[in-house]
Amino acid sequence: MNKNYPSYPKGLFSKIVKRLGLEKELALIKKHIRFFAVLLAIFIVLFIFAAIGVKSVLKESDFLPFFSLIFSDPGMVVKYWDSFLLSVFESTPGFAFAGFILAFAFMMFFTRIIFISIDKISHLLKLIAVQKHGNKQSV
Repeated sequence: MNKNYPSYPKGLFSKIVKRLGLEKELALIKKHIRFFAVLLAIFIVLFIFAAIGVKSVLKESDFLPFFSLIFSDPGMVVKYWDSFLLSVFESTPGFAFAGFILAFAFMMFFTRIIFISIDKISHLLKLIAVQKHGNKQSV
């Protein structure tokens, strides 16, 4: 009872498993990029609204006259720096600035994650190309 099974090259199974793992990782990273791109878009919109809010709050507060004093009379600002800083902090619209900074920080965070994911995708595509063509180049 001699069955003629086709002969496969040695190590074919491990190559297939490795390729499937790379493809799975690539699909997962692409899914994460879409998720973080949506979050980035949301935080860009929130950042724009926060910037508009900060602009309108600054128009109504006493912060701009104190800030312009730095450029118009820097000697007095240096001389009375402690009173000046207290006055500036007292007139600063803290909640609006906090929202603005928070939206900006998350926007930068998601941008960084997207760039890291794009770098991982390009690395995985290089690995897949090397495996596909059988090149032994360094990746």
